[in-house]
Amino acid sequence: MTLDTTVHDLVIGGDRGLRIFEAQEMTNDPRFKEKVVAEIGEQNFEYSRFSISLAPISVADGISRGILTVSITDPDKEKAAAYRQAFVTVFTREYTELDGLWRSRFVERRENTLQIVTDLFADVYTELKTRTSALDVDVDSLLDSRGQIAPSTYYYEERTRLQSELAEVTGARSAIETASSESVAALVASTVLGFEVAPGDAEEALAIRASSLTAALSTLEATVAPIAEDRLDPETSRLLDVVRGLRQIKDESTVRLANATVASSSAESYVTTSYSASGGMGRTLIGRVAVVLVVTIVFGLIAIYTFEWLSNGLRPSDETPQPGR
Repeated sequence: MTLDTTVHDLVIGGDRGLRIFEAQEMTNDPRFKEKVVAEIGEQNFEYSRFSISLAPISVADGISRGILTVSITDPDKEKAAAYRQAFVTVFTREYTELDGLWRSRFVERRENTLQIVTDLFADVYTELKTRTSALDVDVDSLLDSRGQIAPSTYYYEERTRLQSELAEVTGARSAIETASSESVAALVASTVLGFEVAPGDAEEALAIRASSLTAALSTLEATVAPIAEDRLDPETSRLLDVVRGLRQIKDESTVRLANATVASSSAESYVTTSYSASGGMGRTLIGRVAVVLVVTIVFGLIAIYTFEWLSNGLRPSDETPQPGR
């Protein structure tokens, strides 16, 4: 059977599970074996009598071709042909149809992988929450970082920005104390605050801004503490890394499952089957007649040549010896 598969609409490597290697692997699935035995109609048939081999032709992303060779022997040639045809019928159906075993096994593997990772993540996440509950640590914020940039980094950057603005406002307040006029003070305040300040309101506007920045810094400092990873002991920190990794794998497994669903639906698969047979002539009526004819001819020829040889040996010579003078 020449197998040809083309998979559309997939990410790179997303068809690994819809290739001819998986088609051969399908023949070892207990469900496939049951279908073949049911097609044969003999409950005690030994599936292991089939000899199955694969010869890949070309395999690349989205394209997979190869030849699957299936053979079986039986004293009765007609039975052997029927067994072989049952295999071909089941394989062709399960390989080409959208709800066939070849496609469903591909999606099932992705579903099983996602379920395994999800269960692992839930178990380790529960353990991590238990360990951090008494530490007043915002573990969910730590997990959201995915192990790339710690969430506290954003807070530290924000703190630096607020401190820079507060320093600028403080400098402006010092500058307007020595300003030559209220108009100059208003110009300095407007430049720092980013909006127009009326003369005489410069100090008050800057003081309000300074108070606002100071309060923001105090709140930020209180917020940074629950997401600081240095508050975790080594074992809890290791556990956090494991949960981060599992969460990332879970996300990737979800994407692979979605891709598998699309790939299995868009895959085009074809089977071209050719047959050959050898032996088995002596088991049929025509075969037995042929054998009898061949044996008769062979022994007849032997008898003819034997008779001819004996006749030549017993026949008197045509030349009669002449008496001596």
